[in-house]
Amino acid sequence: MSAATTAPSDAAPRPAALRILLAPRLYAARNALRRGRAKAALLTAIAGAFWIGSFVFFDRTLAYFQTITALGPVLMQRLLIMLFVSFFAVLLISNVVTALTTFYLAADVRVLLAAPIPPRRVHDARFIETLVASSWMVLLFGLPVFVAYGVVYRAGVLFYLGTIATLVPFLVIPAAIGVLITTALVLVFPARRARDVLVVATVALAAVGYLALRLIRPERLATPSEFAGFAAFLAAFEVPASPYLPTTWAADVLIALLGAHAGEPLFDWLLLTTTAAVLYLASAAVVERLLLSACSRAQEGRTRARRAPLLGRVLPRLAAPLPRIPRLLLVKDATVFFRDASQWSQLLLLGALVVVYVYNFSVLPIDDGTPLAATIRDVVAFCNLGLAAFVTASVAVRFVYPSISLEGRAWWVLRSAPVPIATLWWSKFVVAFVPLTLLGEALIVVTNRALGVEPELTAVFGATLVCVIAAIVSLGLAFGAAYPRLDSTNAAQIATGFGGVVYMVSCLALIACVVALEIWPVARLFWRRLATEPLGEVETILVVLAFTATIVLTAAVAAVARRAALRSLAALQP
Repeated sequence: MSAATTAPSDAAPRPAALRILLAPRLYAARNALRRGRAKAALLTAIAGAFWIGSFVFFDRTLAYFQTITALGPVLMQRLLIMLFVSFFAVLLISNVVTALTTFYLAADVRVLLAAPIPPRRVHDARFIETLVASSWMVLLFGLPVFVAYGVVYRAGVLFYLGTIATLVPFLVIPAAIGVLITTALVLVFPARRARDVLVVATVALAAVGYLALRLIRPERLATPSEFAGFAAFLAAFEVPASPYLPTTWAADVLIALLGAHAGEPLFDWLLLTTTAAVLYLASAAVVERLLLSACSRAQEGRTRARRAPLLGRVLPRLAAPLPRIPRLLLVKDATVFFRDASQWSQLLLLGALVVVYVYNFSVLPIDDGTPLAATIRDVVAFCNLGLAAFVTASVAVRFVYPSISLEGRAWWVLRSAPVPIATLWWSKFVVAFVPLTLLGEALIVVTNRALGVEPELTAVFGATLVCVIAAIVSLGLAFGAAYPRLDSTNAAQIATGFGGVVYMVSCLALIACVVALEIWPVARLFWRRLATEPLGEVETILVVLAFTATIVLTAAVAAVARRAALRSLAALQP
């Protein structure tokens, strides 16, 4: 009797179910939705607007393809294959980067390894997290495309059900391959070094692809002759359509369900599903066997350098003229920025953005000497002010807004140090304001020079942009302090939160107000050379008042944002 009663207590505990391992993520998502229903509603509205816009664009494009009698069906099929190839490439890179964090660098990995949980169960939970985290963006972009195909072809319910059944194994395949590649990388290289290399390589590839796409001048396709050549190229696009690729199987399933041509959708779907199952089982077997050793290798730190790195020698010398505390804070922020590969690697993408921005102005048809071309040049030059401000705001939402949250656990050190909050704010402001001002002024000067704008107007635009950038940086620090995420180390994830969206909307509203205030005086300055008489006294006063109002507006926004940031920083608890 005693043996029977004690047997259950001696038995090994049952391993946690999969739903228990996923419960923390689900509860966190549920609590976030409950606490921020307004945030969820705003993000849902933005996603809905994006879906509608994507659907309308692809619906019009596919409907136009159908009007091309000979090449229309071929173009639509090739476009679908190209979309699947693009999605697969993005998914593969995203899964490799995400799996590196979820499997080996997450804070709770060591807790899971210490718990009585089989490695296979850990793999299943982390695999699902990796799949969801890496695939939601592709679904956001892809679903409107598939709906547009169904609407244009007047497909039935079977097509939409087949789309869902096809996307599930299609998403599993790159996820499994990503886990296998990540495990191999961790066994060969330290995990953090491998993550830095992957981040830099991904950003570099994105920058190169962005540059290549723009430099081929896709606007030439608007002409019938160029579009005919592109259509012929797309019709002959056979390389990715290999019968051995999952992208071809997925596209063939949907093309057959659309009735575009005869095929065996069930056979292609079975090929896709069995491949996904085999790769998933291979991923599970490899992780189950190598999880402990891979996690052990992932904890290896970087070797200590024998001498101080170049960054540590140069930054203190550059900041030497500043007072001691601002100098130390400035060196700290710059050092942290350049040590984080996910931060400084974005400079590659920023460089590609600047090159494309300048290139867009250099190819404008404004040099034929006609009055219309001169008028277009003047209008484009004025729009350049708003565009340059928008570019700097886009950069600020990625670098300035997350700067407070990226302090993380070190925030308590800053709060406990004998450093005033105002000094901390000025340190963040200077680190962001100086490079953003250099970027904005370079864009204005180079593009205005390409447009042949008078130096006086370029100086006016430059002075206005300095005021706007000061307000943009102040707003970024204010919203970053009001919506902090000290538990996150991913700057991109911080920037895409609710506070980042509200910050970007506020910057756009500020830019719109500045443009509205200056549109009349700038127009008068532009076209004064065409007028028979110079500006009158009243008009001169109005021009001065308009520019003064711009300065007052931006200064007021910067001052109010600074006070709000100081209040939020004082109340921010580490």
